[in-house]
Amino acid sequence: MQTLVDFLAFRHFISPAVLPVCYVLGAAGIPFVVWLAVQRMVPFLGKQAAGPYRSGAEDAPAPRYRGRILFWCTLLFVVAEILWRILFEYLAAFLQMRDALLFLVNGH
Repeated sequence: MQTLVDFLAFRHFISPAVLPVCYVLGAAGIPFVVWLAVQRMVPFLGKQAAGPYRSGAEDAPAPRYRGRILFWCTLLFVVAEILWRILFEYLAAFLQMRDALLFLVNGH
């Protein structure tokens, strides 16, 4: 019963156990979010393309911007993964600081 009271009074945190699970779920979900962002960008890019690109004419030159789009989407993916990792490193650091302060105060 004391464990439940400690949990409800925020004396014991579940964050150290839940944090890695949330990180993995988010890191696995970032490619899906980037894919959704690209899908939302496609209609906008279609409106920006010149007439022959939109018409699908056979004599239309190859799209010049495909490499740029691929580069920016890859960069978006890498930056999102790095920021996600940094966020969870800060959260883990805060939990470690809390544990260290409790150890200094309580001595155990």
